[in-house]
Amino acid sequence: MKKIVALVLFVNQCWLHAQNDRFIYAVDYKKDSTSQDMTRENYILDITKEDLTYYNRIDYINDSVFASTGKDGFKGFKLTSFFTKKLNNPLYENYEYIGDVNFYKIEEAVTLDWKITDHTKRINELKVQQAETNFGGRKWIAWFTPEIPLSYGPYKFNGLPGLIIEIYDTRKNYFFQLIKSEKIADNYQSHTLKTRKTNAIKTNYKKLDHLKLELYKDPFKYVFNGKLSIPEGKKLLLDDGTILSKEELKPAEKREREKIRSFNNPIELDKAVKYPNH
Repeated sequence: MKKIVALVLFVNQCWLHAQNDRFIYAVDYKKDSTSQDMTRENYILDITKEDLTYYNRIDYINDSVFASTGKDGFKGFKLTSFFTKKLNNPLYENYEYIGDVNFYKIEEAVTLDWKITDHTKRINELKVQQAETNFGGRKWIAWFTPEIPLSYGPYKFNGLPGLIIEIYDTRKNYFFQLIKSEKIADNYQSHTLKTRKTNAIKTNYKKLDHLKLELYKDPFKYVFNGKLSIPEGKKLLLDDGTILSKEELKPAEKREREKIRSFNNPIELDKAVKYPNH
């Protein structure tokens, strides 16, 4: 309990005295709506005087690796989507990674219509209040605290009079909970995210869905067309840890399509891609 109280005190000092705040959320989510399996990952919300950035903790680890070795990547590293937003601009900049060789940038405004209720409780000694909204084809229950007057939370959730400490959808497919906060060094810059942003291709959701369907049709087209070549005798490491030789790629396409189809339960359910049934 002493550690929890210390964390709460630090959080309050953080927004009172620091210009750059980092909030780390544990995210439990269900990739496949037909399965009971849940995945847990940690995501980071960085808020500075000028902007916010939301990204997977794996990118933070990659920054540390790069700082010490000068090289990108490590065992278990994978590319993940992220987004940024200028605090004085309503547009979120989504940097989507869909499994090919590029990041894609989509700009959109996200305005949520919240209903704040009278329900309150305590989470880790913080007094929080309940709010509800509909977003992305789901109904969400949020618990925010006016004690930390930052109108943001994990993912694209924003607009409440206090930081979101916990939020989940009513189906309990997604559950976000603040687990840690810390101050960001004034000179901190993310090498990993900066590189991805610089090379991102601007697009929209309609075009992105088309690219996803193309990738589903030919999961390894970026290997076969030479954009990602595999020298003789070398192996390809897939995101799930599967190692394939060049000769094994074609037979693995069916299995790769099944994996793509299993990711059928995104946070924004109304943006789920409708893949063919065969």
